[in-house]
Amino acid sequence: MTTIVLWVSDLEKSAQFYKALFEDQHPYLSETFASVSDSNNEVLLHLLPEEYRSEPSLGEDNPIKPVFTVKSIEQAKLAAGQNGGRIKTETNEHEQWRYADGNDPDGHVIQVRERI
Repeated sequence: MTTIVLWVSDLEKSAQFYKALFEDQHPYLSETFASVSDSNNEVLLHLLPEEYRSEPSLGEDNPIKPVFTVKSIEQAKLAAGQNGGRIKTETNEHEQWRYADGNDPDGHVIQVRERI
């Protein structure tokens, strides 16, 4: 399992996004922290202090891009779109994987991959 910590401006919205992306039926959620996972991925979400919160920026200039293994990129696109994020239509293939880039609701650049 891969684990990543992300600071977010809207904890509930981000937790819902990753819950749908990972199909996690029982994420942990408190007022300032959430843990959302499946058998391959875990995201630990920390709520940013109010003075650091901002509107999401959906750019590609983030210093990191976490890659999450999903069952289906098509399902991930639907889950992302219904929960404030997006997964691009364009995909790339490398070895046994198909990849697609996207953004979570807080603007973090992410990538999802499925085994082909």
